Amino acid sequence: RGYQAHPEVSVSVLAMLRWLLASWLLYAQAMDSPVCPAGDDHCDVESMHMLQMKKGARQKGKASAAEGPQRRRGGAEWTKDEALTVMSKLHRVFDSPLTVFKAFYPPGTHYDCKTGFHQPLDEPCDGKEGRSDSNVADDWLPTAPKFLRLGFHDCLKYEDGTGGCDGCLEFTDMFDRYNDLASGDKKSMSRPDIMMSTNNNLAFSADVLEKLYTDHDWPKDAPSLKVSLKDSGKSRADLWAFAAFVAAHYGMDQQNKACRGETDDEMAGKCGNLHQATNLTFPCEITLKRGFKFFTGRVDCPETDKPTEPHWHRARVYETVRLERTPNPHGNGAMITRYFKEDFNFTRREVVAIMGAHSMGKFHGIAGLFKYDWTRGQVHILNNQYYRILSAAPSKMVTCGDVPRFTGGPKGALAPTGWFVRPLRKTVSGGPFEWFHYYKRCPECVDGVNVETEGDGQFRRNECCRQCATLSAAEVDPSCYTKVTKDETAIPADTGLYYAFGVGTGGMPFGCSGFGEGRYQWDVENFITDGLQNTVDFYTTEPQCKKNAMDDGEGTLKMYEVVEFFANDQNQWADEFVPVMEKMMANGYADGELTESFDFTGIQCDKGFWFKCY
Repeated sequence: RGYQAHPEVSVSVLAMLRWLLASWLLYAQAMDSPVCPAGDDHCDVESMHMLQMKKGARQKGKASAAEGPQRRRGGAEWTKDEALTVMSKLHRVFDSPLTVFKAFYPPGTHYDCKTGFHQPLDEPCDGKEGRSDSNVADDWLPTAPKFLRLGFHDCLKYEDGTGGCDGCLEFTDMFDRYNDLASGDKKSMSRPDIMMSTNNNLAFSADVLEKLYTDHDWPKDAPSLKVSLKDSGKSRADLWAFAAFVAAHYGMDQQNKACRGETDDEMAGKCGNLHQATNLTFPCEITLKRGFKFFTGRVDCPETDKPTEPHWHRARVYETVRLERTPNPHGNGAMITRYFKEDFNFTRREVVAIMGAHSMGKFHGIAGLFKYDWTRGQVHILNNQYYRILSAAPSKMVTCGDVPRFTGGPKGALAPTGWFVRPLRKTVSGGPFEWFHYYKRCPECVDGVNVETEGDGQFRRNECCRQCATLSAAEVDPSCYTKVTKDETAIPADTGLYYAFGVGTGGMPFGCSGFGEGRYQWDVENFITDGLQNTVDFYTTEPQCKKNAMDDGEGTLKMYEVVEFFANDQNQWADEFVPVMEKMMANGYADGELTESFDFTGIQCDKGFWFKCY
C-alpha cells in the first residue's frame, strides 16, 4: 500500500504491485491464512473478487446475445393518480402477504423449490424425511421489507460493470431451501462458504409485482387503474423502484404510528415500539425535511439477456442469464464500502446511511444460513434502531405478545449491550460467522414469576425476579444479571461499519483482542479438520474489536462516529437516507436520464374497506 504516498509511481509499477498482492492473496487463501486485514482499502477489492470466484459458470440457459446491455426507450411517466393507486395496491399486499401467497398457490399446488442436505440441492420440497415443504412460505411472503430488498437487488451491476436498475434478476440460488437436520446433526459443515449474496427468496415478490404490472384490477380489494401499467407504457424497472420507495415510506410510517400507539400491522402492534419504551433523548417520530422523490424512465433488460433454454422452474419474464456482482456478507468495513463505491458511487457515509434499511426485515436461515432478526420484534419498522444495536447502545430486549414486554437491568434500567461472534458451523470453513447481540439483563418476569426461556437454571429462578425488582445492579446476584442473547443478530458487513476486524478464509474474522491471538481461528480450524475439543467458548466469544476509524469519505467523521451520530439522531439519519436511496434506485443512469414523476412528501395512507393513499 506504500504507493499511496508516492504519486510518482508509474502505472506499470502500480499494476505490478496489484498483481503481486493478488498472487499473495491467492496463496494465503490456499494456505488457510488470513487474507484481508481490517482497514486495508486495497486488499478488500482483490480478496472480495477472488473469494467470489467460486461463482464460476453459474449461468443457467443461454442468451442469444449476452454481451453488454442494449438500451431501449425508458418507461413512460406516471401520473399522480397512478402512483397513489399503485401505492394503495401495495399497502393491501403489505397488509395481507399470506393471503396473497395462498391466492397464487392454493392448497395442492406448489411454489418452485429445491432442497437437500448437500450441494447441489436437488431433492423435492415435499416435507418428508426432514426436507423443506414448499407450502411453508414464511420467507417467501411479499412483505414490505422484501420489496425494499428487491429494489436494491434489482439495481446491482453486472459482472462486466454495466447494468443497474433494469427490472431483472439473476436466478442463482433463487429457489434453494437449505436443510440442516441430516442425521440429527445441525452442524455438518458440508456446505460451501458464503462469500457472496444472491437473490434467493425474491422471485415471489417479483411475481406479485408482475401481476400488479399486467392486471389493472388486481388485487380485487384495492383501487383499480384505468389501464395496466404495462399497457400504458410503464417499465417493470420503474414499478420495482416505486415498490421499494413505498416500502421504505411504509416502514417509517409504521415507526411513527407505533410511537403514537397506533399500527396497521398486527405483529408490530404486538411488539410495541422500543424507542418509546426506552425513553430516548431524541423524538420517537420521524420528521423528514422532504419525502422520497420517484423518477421514471428506467429501462427493462432486453429479451436477449433472458434465458432461451427450459429450466426446472417456471419461466419468468424478469429472469436474466447475465451474472451480477454482489456484496460479500462476510466483508468488513473496507470491503463493503469499496463495493458500494465501485458499483453505486457511494461515499462511506452514504454506505452507513443506506445500511440502515436493515432495521426493517429479518434473516431466513433456510434461504441463506444466517438466521434471526437484525432488530428483534421491530422488523416491520424502519428507524435508526439498527445503529443503536451496532454501536452497543444501552437498551431493552423486546418480547412480543398481547402485552409487549421490554426487559432490561435491575429496577427497569437500560441494559448494557455488546456482541458475541459465533461460527454456525454449517459450511466447510465453520461458517457462516454471525454476530449475536447480547443484553446484560435480568430475566423476563411477569407479576414476579420468572418466564425466561434463555440462560441457565440459576437465571430462571423466581428469586431473580425479586432481586431485580428491588436491588441495585451492584447488589443483584450475578447469576440473575448476566449477558444473554436472544435472536438478534447481524452479519459482518453490518458490524464492519462500526468495528475494525480482518476477514480470513471462509469469512472467519480475526484481528480483535477477544479472538486471543489466533486462538479462535485455531479452534475453528481444528474442530473442522480433526473434531478436536475447542478451548474457546464459541457461544460467548466477545470479539472486543477496536472501532472502525476509516474516514467517512466526506472529510467530517470516522465511520464509527457516523454510526453513533445516526444512533443518537434519528431524523438526521432519515434525512440522509432519503437521497441515498434515491441515488441507489437510479444506479446505472446518468443525470437527466430519469424524470421526476411523484413526490412522497405529505402522502398518507389509511386503512378502511381498502387502503387509500392520498
